[in-house]
Amino acid sequence: MKKINISRQNIKKCIAKPHFQVFLASFSICLLLFFIISKQSGSNIPPKIQDAFDPIISTSNSVNKNIRPISSVNGIFDGMFSNTKEYALNVKTGDSIASMLSNIGVGYTDILEVSKSINPVFKLSDLRPDTDKLIVRVKPLNDSDEKAKVKLISLEIVKSPIYRIVSTKTDDGFKTVESKSNINSELVRGEGIIEKGTSLTQVAVSQGIPYNVIDKFYEIFSFDVDFERDIYPGDKFQVMYEQLYSDNGEYLGSGEVIFASLYLNSRHNEFRLFRYKNEKGVVGYYDENGKGASKTLKKTPINGARISSKYGNRKHPVLGYSKAHKGVDFAAPTGTPIPAAGSGKVVFRGWINGYGNYIKIRHNGTYSTAYAHMSRFKPDVKVGTQVKQGQIIGYVGSTGLSTGPHLHYEIIKDGIHVNPLSVKLPSIQNLSGNEIAKFTSLRDKINIQFVVLDKNFSQFANLIDIKSIDVELLK
Repeated sequence: MKKINISRQNIKKCIAKPHFQVFLASFSICLLLFFIISKQSGSNIPPKIQDAFDPIISTSNSVNKNIRPISSVNGIFDGMFSNTKEYALNVKTGDSIASMLSNIGVGYTDILEVSKSINPVFKLSDLRPDTDKLIVRVKPLNDSDEKAKVKLISLEIVKSPIYRIVSTKTDDGFKTVESKSNINSELVRGEGIIEKGTSLTQVAVSQGIPYNVIDKFYEIFSFDVDFERDIYPGDKFQVMYEQLYSDNGEYLGSGEVIFASLYLNSRHNEFRLFRYKNEKGVVGYYDENGKGASKTLKKTPINGARISSKYGNRKHPVLGYSKAHKGVDFAAPTGTPIPAAGSGKVVFRGWINGYGNYIKIRHNGTYSTAYAHMSRFKPDVKVGTQVKQGQIIGYVGSTGLSTGPHLHYEIIKDGIHVNPLSVKLPSIQNLSGNEIAKFTSLRDKINIQFVVLDKNFSQFANLIDIKSIDVELLK
């Protein structure tokens, strides 16, 4: 084997060759790029998934040592060609634009100019702590008469994922504009079966259905269903709702419930409700025949509350003798908000012996409701106040003749007390005439869309025009 003679002189000759220098330079650049990319990615998680877990603002701005620059949104190579830095700051209580910019070295002149530019578009005094955010881009300064460390390039006030105020430095000073993103939506299907030992809420959450969708589900069925007593193992529910996204694909949360169904084995009946906006622009939920889900009154004002005493004759827990119980008692912790069971006018608010703090609402010429044993009234609800269905009028307590915190709820029809749990209540609004035809068309399209969203029927999706639904009718 031929012996290779390695000496300093031979190495110098090799290095001096152009081909070797090109190779060495290329290798160094590749190594540098690999290091930068590795540094930026930090993991093998795809960028979109990573973004879902990383908050847009993660920097505390309480003191300078907690402020750190984040990568420029223009790309991972910006740092190689520009010395611009970007800061993401949460607005905290007591913060102002001036204090937050000053903390990262922005000088008085830039702060004054950008503030003057922003004020006509947005009042800086309206910054919301723990909600609004700032994105600040700056360049370092070597010399400055006012001891500024950086030059302000741009400032964004992030009010929400779809709305921000952007102020950018130009040759003529700072220019401020509002930036609004469109909201895009897609429909999602969810469903489940109630199992022994579980509640509808627990099953829905386990299926990934958002809480606000679950709350809306309870609300639209609450006129016909008592979720505390009517739900049993084997009952089924289905729901189709919107998921909302900004133009850049950022998830904004869930939107409206478009369709919902609930099958109750105990009644051998399925309730199906569809969201529809009528010709007057009023949105409501209707069954398959166009009958409104909303009734004049709610049978159970407090969702999910346990019945501690039913309507009818009973032995009074305090007085000790049999006495007609003209309402239904719903046990709930002291301070639980009490919503009005229907829209109407407050005709009494005060103390009645036995009932304690008591409110009576007249809803129309036929129906009135009463609420007793309140711990306190809502301050703005007085005699003569017009209240809306669901508006808070007071809070659960144990005033008057009571053995524990609860709401005593009464429904009076034509001056006579009736059982709130069994009374037949009229719908607030039913569709008729031309509205029925429009609703029926929308109902059929919603039914088709719901079927298409079933993974078992996904192979038929290309046969159906899922965009045929009139989006305006859904909104």
